[in-house]
Amino acid sequence: MKVAINNIDQINKLKEKEVIYVFDKEPLVELINTGLHCINKDCIKFVDINLTDYDIECQKKANINDSDWDYIPPQKDFKIAIIIPNYNYEEWINKCLSSIEKQTYKNYEVIFVDDMSTDNSVKIAETFRKKMNIKIIQLKQKRLNGGARNEAYLHLSNDVEYIWYVDSDDWITETALEEINNKLQSRPDVLFVGMSNYIGGRTETCHIPEYKNKYEAINGWSGSCGKVIKKLLATRQECLYPEGTLKEDRTQHRKICIYMDSFVNLKKPIYIWNRQNTKSVTTIREKIVWGTSTIRHYADTLQLALSVKGKDAKIDKILEEAVRDTKNEIDMNGDQQW
Repeated sequence: MKVAINNIDQINKLKEKEVIYVFDKEPLVELINTGLHCINKDCIKFVDINLTDYDIECQKKANINDSDWDYIPPQKDFKIAIIIPNYNYEEWINKCLSSIEKQTYKNYEVIFVDDMSTDNSVKIAETFRKKMNIKIIQLKQKRLNGGARNEAYLHLSNDVEYIWYVDSDDWITETALEEINNKLQSRPDVLFVGMSNYIGGRTETCHIPEYKNKYEAINGWSGSCGKVIKKLLATRQECLYPEGTLKEDRTQHRKICIYMDSFVNLKKPIYIWNRQNTKSVTTIREKIVWGTSTIRHYADTLQLALSVKGKDAKIDKILEEAVRDTKNEIDMNGDQQW
């Protein structure tokens, strides 16, 4: 069992445990000579032990005299559910699902939810049944992406612990799930992940999360695919997606950030956002649906602001500004998608 401590004086009391000393300012060379596994909490320098990016958010710095020790938990392979909403993206589905099939990390399941497509989307997804753990759900009523993701929650296996949303026209890097699992070892509520654009046949980094607190996260990039969320948080009533509307990810993002207790950043672009899909809602914005979705988003933002008002002054201010910005979109016929 590994034990993280911040008192170096009485290590011999813990001979039966593997001790990891968490240091702040002591000279690293001197600590190496002690034979301990040493971690610089500020610089995150790992010595003589592979903690695989714990970022030492693992529990706390325990004192040698503490009666109750907090242990760095052993490496765990979390089961990750990948939720894929789809509508008429037959051109890209094979690339999306193939990128998941090729993952180096295998403890996952795919929930593919088709929102009444009229193309061959479902047939293509069906070809992956023998290649991966995939559940294919066909909606009987149009619910858009928010409704598709909410429906997927009902089909999650009991042992799923984390959820990631991948759009059916996008794809992920080959080691994405492995890197996600490594970052989940500190058991955060949310893991924010880096992303790249795919446009003009080239992949370029477009978003690297470097949030220091939940307030920065609330104001950060709101796309669903930029977050891996603990199942218990994603599926709680307060955090469900708005249905039958666009811009649903903005509202869900704010809810998740408000209700999360812990998070970590994965500063590597492991998600590829396909900007060449000419059928994407970010490239084709049907005037009526986009306009009514802006109105709906204003109502959802206002409702969220009122529901949490008074619990955190900083969050109140952020949501008040969000309500004003959304109202301005309506008044000015603006389109501030990003």
